[in-house]
Amino acid sequence: TKVETPHDWWFIFLSGAIAICAMILPGISGSFILVILGQYAFVLNAVKEFRLDVVISFAAGAILGLLSFARLVSWLFKKFHDLTIAVLTGFMIGSLNKIWPWKNTLETYQDRHGVFKPLVQENVLPNAYREVTPVEAKNLGILEKPDNLLFAILLCLGAIVLVWGLEKLGNRVNSKPAS
Repeated sequence: TKVETPHDWWFIFLSGAIAICAMILPGISGSFILVILGQYAFVLNAVKEFRLDVVISFAAGAILGLLSFARLVSWLFKKFHDLTIAVLTGFMIGSLNKIWPWKNTLETYQDRHGVFKPLVQENVLPNAYREVTPVEAKNLGILEKPDNLLFAILLCLGAIVLVWGLEKLGNRVNSKPAS
């Protein structure tokens, strides 16, 4: 059963505060939290319709949530560094299933505009991704899928070099004596 949540200013404020907390953490979607709270469509429509009362209430909650949750995360890093890193790493590993780029479509649905979209997908390794499933060929018109594995590896290596370079630069800047 669907739970109805209020669209009062205080609940919009609270929703903004909770959603921004989720956005700070890796692997958790603030939009998904708004869907769970039953506020996603309401807030989105309020933005479209320029309903400033809702937008201001949501933004104020988001600002307060951001400031207070950032302090909490900072405190957790200071008091429980290793445990905090472990939890955040778990969030990121847990979200890999959703962001995995190589998926084969097993079932589709037709939206209200008549466009077929993926409904059920399975994560596969890059070599299995190249195989076009019958559903993809028939409903999505996909005849060929490049695996882009080399591109993904190059992006990964580039990210590693970037992080390493920023770490070196940060250490160099921090080691300079103050003048």
